[in-house]
Amino acid sequence: MASRSIGSFSSERRSARTVRRDRGATLVEAAVVLPLLFVVIFALVEFGWAFKDSLSVGHGAREAARAGATFGNDPYTNFLVLQEIEEVMDPVGIADGLRVRIYNPVSGAGDNYVFTDGYAFGCDWVPCPDPDAGSFYNVPSWNPANRDVSAPFTDRIGVEVTFSHQWITRLFATTTDLSKDVDFQIEPQVFDP
Repeated sequence: MASRSIGSFSSERRSARTVRRDRGATLVEAAVVLPLLFVVIFALVEFGWAFKDSLSVGHGAREAARAGATFGNDPYTNFLVLQEIEEVMDPVGIADGLRVRIYNPVSGAGDNYVFTDGYAFGCDWVPCPDPDAGSFYNVPSWNPANRDVSAPFTDRIGVEVTFSHQWITRLFATTTDLSKDVDFQIEPQVFDP
């Protein structure tokens, strides 16, 4: 049987004590670092979600203004512009609560619309700009039929889209309005239908 010296026995005991102390230090470090790590992860997710909504609002406003510039003085223009916004925003899940303003950037005349799912006979916007909606139809104050579409100087059409982003964790705020304003020159209508 091999004999142990007293010095080696006490060094083994000290190393076991050191290991226990290191485990305790690791636990304390984890208790400090993990909450900070979770805050950083939640902040990344939260701001990523807000950034996605902001990009979607900008994309919807651009597509709607392009559509409005193309449709020109068609009596359905405002309705078609709002349908374009719906097509862009619905797949990303932010159509509900959208506020849209279609206006003349020069004079400021225009109309405000709010998305309300199932408002009237295929028109999800209040007030409804669809001429086929019967009693729900509201003639726009900047009537599409009166827009100047004769070359070379046509009217401009502006579209402002606003969405209230709901923060998930509410660490930064409860809601933030994300808004994008775009205007285009209306395309001249040089060909008769």
